[in-house]
Amino acid sequence: MTAQHEVKYPVTIALKVVMHSKEEAGKNVADLMEILKNIGIPLRGAVSENKSSAGKYTSYTIPVYIETKEKMHALYEALKAHPDVKFAI
Repeated sequence: MTAQHEVKYPVTIALKVVMHSKEEAGKNVADLMEILKNIGIPLRGAVSENKSSAGKYTSYTIPVYIETKEKMHALYEALKAHPDVKFAI
């Protein structure tokens, strides 16, 4: 049996997002920054990225500070709605 762990807010997490790679450098990061800004989630460090070996996908690690459960849910809903996001954890 697995124990469920309740997240205690506020919390700093390393958000991981995998997106379709873009030819236009910085487009995905700009989109992610816009999502964070619109929800009111501040960065807590530098964004790192890593392209897949075939170059089709790029993963981003974004340290963010999330104040409430509602902001966490809003973030994942906004990421789910973005057409280039494959998944986020």
